[in-house]
Amino acid sequence: MNVLSDFNKDARHTPRRSGGYEWWYFDGLSHDEKYGFVIIFYEGNPFSTRYNRALGDSKEPLPSAYPAISISIYEEGKPIYYSFTEFDEADCSFSEEHPHIQMGAHYMESHQEEDTLVYEITLAETLASGDQLDGTVKFESQYSESDLFSERSDDEQGHMWNLVQPRAHCKANLNISEPGEEERQIVFEGRGYHDHNNGNEPMCNEFIDWYWGRIHFDYATLVYYVMNHHEGERHCAWLLSDDNSTVIETFDEVSLADKGWTLFGLKAARKVGLRSERGEVQVQHSRVLDNGPFYQRYQSDAFLRLADEEIVEKKQGICEYIYPNRIYSRIFWPFVDMRIRYKKEKPHWVQRSKRLYRWTW
Repeated sequence: MNVLSDFNKDARHTPRRSGGYEWWYFDGLSHDEKYGFVIIFYEGNPFSTRYNRALGDSKEPLPSAYPAISISIYEEGKPIYYSFTEFDEADCSFSEEHPHIQMGAHYMESHQEEDTLVYEITLAETLASGDQLDGTVKFESQYSESDLFSERSDDEQGHMWNLVQPRAHCKANLNISEPGEEERQIVFEGRGYHDHNNGNEPMCNEFIDWYWGRIHFDYATLVYYVMNHHEGERHCAWLLSDDNSTVIETFDEVSLADKGWTLFGLKAARKVGLRSERGEVQVQHSRVLDNGPFYQRYQSDAFLRLADEEIVEKKQGICEYIYPNRIYSRIFWPFVDMRIRYKKEKPHWVQRSKRLYRWTW
């Protein structure tokens, strides 16, 4: 695992090897924690059954042939809009000079305004069910030339995790319409997060499972991961300053507790404990936002206590669990194909039904 925080390395990476992947992740929660969203741009969609079938058949497919975007919008801890679309390579473009992606009618671009780092996302799509989404999301944070982390690996195959904007001010203006229903406009401001992940081999080759999360406390931002490698566990957890310039606290002790079986037979921890000499954080996965055969996403409750500064806080944030080996198990592919729209093919019959497609959320 290579961990860094560097805007200058947020453009598309090279080389792109068969089995590799790259994604740009954005999320946000409104200040009142009522609304949230997760938007992910992929090159080499790791969840694509088309990509994974070609890998399994030893066809050596390139990740550039499988670009995709997933969009999830939540209200009160429940999904109110979901889409996952895999595009034809010819309908997408990725810049290798600066962070810029075009995917169908969706765009992601970034720029600097003096000492402010800005990301803007434009969304526009109509689903096979007739649901429509259009809108914009904007992220702003203080620009810093310093890299928060010095954790490096000489393994070129290894996973790269770039925390580009651990904490950002976000503005969302989203319009959702359903056939026969009045259009809903969702407008809010809150705190957002953006990272960039890249790997040159299937994820299951590097790790067994992975817990990840971010919580924006008023005092600081918590970011953590617990990665169970084939050689053993590896974990990191930090409190980062609100201007993304400083690691305030490192939690050296990490514990997973209250493991239970999910609907799809995953055994995931419902509680994550983080401790240091100065204090602790307890994370509880209270609300399941997304439940799949190889991952779960949560809107989690987190409790921060730093005794020497008399800081006690409770906030909600986005956390995830993934078990990548399941991605390559063909028994789950029929369910995956209900969720992912492959633009090269006719939409799945479930996707054409508003009621049935919502059941897959």
